Amino acid sequence: MNSVQEIISSPSDYVDVEVGSRDLEKGSIFAPLQPFDVIPIPDGDYLTESIANCNKPLCDDADLECILNMVSGTLCEALMIIQSDPRELFCYKYPENPSYVTNERSENLFGVPYGKSEYSMASEQVRNWMTIGEFDYSNMVSLIRDYISQWHLSPDTKCVVLTNTTRHDVPLKGSIYFIDAHFSRPSPRCPNPLAVAKVRFVITVSSVMQSYYPVMVTYRFEGYRTLYYTLGSRAIISNLFQRFYIDTILHTKLSFYAEICESRHGTIAQPKDIAKDKK
Repeated sequence: MNSVQEIISSPSDYVDVEVGSRDLEKGSIFAPLQPFDVIPIPDGDYLTESIANCNKPLCDDADLECILNMVSGTLCEALMIIQSDPRELFCYKYPENPSYVTNERSENLFGVPYGKSEYSMASEQVRNWMTIGEFDYSNMVSLIRDYISQWHLSPDTKCVVLTNTTRHDVPLKGSIYFIDAHFSRPSPRCPNPLAVAKVRFVITVSSVMQSYYPVMVTYRFEGYRTLYYTLGSRAIISNLFQRFYIDTILHTKLSFYAEICESRHGTIAQPKDIAKDKK
């Protein structure tokens, strides 16, 4: 009996070419079956020798059980880390668009013009968030200024971005940094306003994600517990709602200070005599 190798190498010896030709001539568009060459199939000895060259170590049942336990333990640790981060600050999917688009820069918001960040300027309208591998706190401050400058705030609203030395190192997850932004409405009559609305930015640098992932940046308004995301699936792509929070905070504080002032000094129409009250 002929081997498989011989049949494949010389198919013309085992195929009735004349019968095939007669069938194909009846309107077929294909040419008659002709002999062809194929890559030879390795025999068993060659395959055995090739596998032996892989130097695969021999493991007993104890070694295999150890490997299985290690894989199971690693998966369990990963699952525990993911479940312990429901806000997706350290473990998150790579965002579809790790940047934000701007139309025009509001330099008047900060009182004086400020320079462009080399880390934030991919073009005139697109700013890319910093990645985990290139994270630098001082450059992140510039990025936050760029981001805030796109908010549509009330007229005469000013902002100052401040560094925050507080840092939290979370075991097995990464580090958390903070940057504060203070908003106010100074006027010629009151250049140092009493009311200041504070917004705290939370920068999460994960140690479990790849270095090319962008750092997670979130922020929270003073007096509110909602955490807003600047990128990712939870981000709100809007520059309008921030005005409501900042105006509300400023109005609440100014109203509170006005009531204190009225209780101590009275109003313009009915001022209180402080010296008389002390008697």
